[in-house]
Amino acid sequence: MNESHDGARAPVFEFDYIADPGLLADCHARYWELKREAPPLFWTNANGGHWVCNTGPLANHVVRHPEIFSSQILSIPPNPDQPKMIPEMLDPPEHRPYRQMLRPFFESKAIAPLEQRVVDWTDDLLAKVIDKGECEFVSAVASRLPVAVFMELFGFPMEKFEEFRHLVVSFFNARATPEERNQLGQTILGHLAELIQQRMAEPKDDMISQIIASKVDGRDLAFDELMSIGFLMFLAGLDTVTNAMSFGMRHLAHDEQLRQRAIDDPEVIPDLVEELLRRYAFVATPRYITQDVELDGVQLKAGDSILAPLPLVGWDEKLNPEPEEVSVDRQFYRHAAFGSGIHTCLGLHLARMELAIFYRAWFSNVGHFRQIEKGDETCRGGSVMALEHLHLAWEA
Repeated sequence: MNESHDGARAPVFEFDYIADPGLLADCHARYWELKREAPPLFWTNANGGHWVCNTGPLANHVVRHPEIFSSQILSIPPNPDQPKMIPEMLDPPEHRPYRQMLRPFFESKAIAPLEQRVVDWTDDLLAKVIDKGECEFVSAVASRLPVAVFMELFGFPMEKFEEFRHLVVSFFNARATPEERNQLGQTILGHLAELIQQRMAEPKDDMISQIIASKVDGRDLAFDELMSIGFLMFLAGLDTVTNAMSFGMRHLAHDEQLRQRAIDDPEVIPDLVEELLRRYAFVATPRYITQDVELDGVQLKAGDSILAPLPLVGWDEKLNPEPEEVSVDRQFYRHAAFGSGIHTCLGLHLARMELAIFYRAWFSNVGHFRQIEKGDETCRGGSVMALEHLHLAWEA
């Protein structure tokens, strides 16, 4: 029996996914510690109280069963005022037509024409730092490339670049209050409304104009639907690749053998991208439980929230032997860095392209590098984890 007589949830293991000190020092090391020490599924009283999946199979099960573990509230503690994001915050069957409408914009053939632009942006960014012999990587490189790609793809004016990056960093700051986050959300929505109104009046050759012209279930999209889709794209497009790149480079700074491999054999870079995504996935996705259910012998109640840390999927020994090791010689790279099930990230092909282009450019132009001081980087907790800074140096 997993409940005490007063109805309390059990087993209990106290863990704050936003502000746990170990998490803020090194989020992956802390989740690995939890994997070893905490029960497979546990209740924590932090952040209003919620369940935490602590194995890959359980995290995967939760994100693959939206009929029980809903995406309608994507925050712990629940924030009912959170701006809606279509299709991420929809469950089946409402989710499917929006996903079908958006998918063609992100297929490999649709993003292929962007490749040369991504190469050019990457070269420009690296040219600004190479001669200095060092940089704060997150602000100088990792946070800039994906923003440039997204803004041009979607149709935002590039002169708003610095403002947009600041908005996203602030919005994802796990220590922001709900009021601060709502205010930032409103600012982002203001920018989106302005762009959508401009393109409704005068379409251009960009993604938002094409989405405006698209149909869902045979009808035009309403303005609030366009805003909702745009809000999701804004946040997803401006943060995910930044985090993947930062965590990947932190690992590489301490893995001379793997750096040498990438320098000697650039053909290994797609495998390098995949393995670093597997080892350092960074999303812990909240779900809302819609009905009483038993999971792994534990009784969960309708109305409870549950956190599914996706790094655990790639750390499952049955999927990936010796998961703690980083190796580009695996036969398969099984992970959930882009999610799993119906909400798998639409932008995964674009993200992989950006990461592969970046690593190729870095290893051909910079080569070996190091972290200036290990442990000074600090992590951001919450549902989308990140490195707040990463100081790197190399021979200029």
